[in-house]
Amino acid sequence: MQAFERLFEQGLVDIKPTLLTFNPGEIVFHAEESARTIFGVQTGRIQLVQYLENGQMVNQYALESGAWFGEDGLYRSVYSHSAIATQPCEIIAVPKRIFLTLLRQDPELMLSFISQLAEQLHIAKNLMMLRCIRSAHDRVLAYLNSLGTSQQRTFFLDRPIKEIAAQICLTPEVVSRSLRKLQDDGIIQRNQLNITLLHKENDLDGKYLRL
Repeated sequence: MQAFERLFEQGLVDIKPTLLTFNPGEIVFHAEESARTIFGVQTGRIQLVQYLENGQMVNQYALESGAWFGEDGLYRSVYSHSAIATQPCEIIAVPKRIFLTLLRQDPELMLSFISQLAEQLHIAKNLMMLRCIRSAHDRVLAYLNSLGTSQQRTFFLDRPIKEIAAQICLTPEVVSRSLRKLQDDGIIQRNQLNITLLHKENDLDGKYLRL
């Protein structure tokens, strides 16, 4: 936001960004909607989703404070996915023309934006890999390993089981059963949403990026 204010004061852009608020469940934009705006998350969380022909919703990935989205609309006429608020959100809305000007004028933002795009591509590839694991037990374990590291074996699940299940294309009931079995088998220790990976031989570090 500060970069926009600076360029506006310098006369390099003629429109200030708009700050929007969304409640959980509200739609920021729909797939195939005309793409005129790029959005940035100030606070809260946004989930990107796609809808299949049968109406099933498939989660892509979540975005939190500091992330930009709707970037596929920079060079396309419509958005390729939908964006839904999953928490109370404050969102910056920037016209495409203004956003492109800012990228040209602010190298630091340009580098940050490129870094985010590279990370999102990596996450998308790893989600595809996870969803190809046929065993629900192994898929859930791979997901958990993607959240931990060799140094950090204990972590907090920062989203509901229902959201995790949608992300890795399982039902919440299957994810819950898999977590119980992993705990019964001594592979993880679970205290509500706190997870500890107990067996290093199950470690998949390096194969999966944080999702």
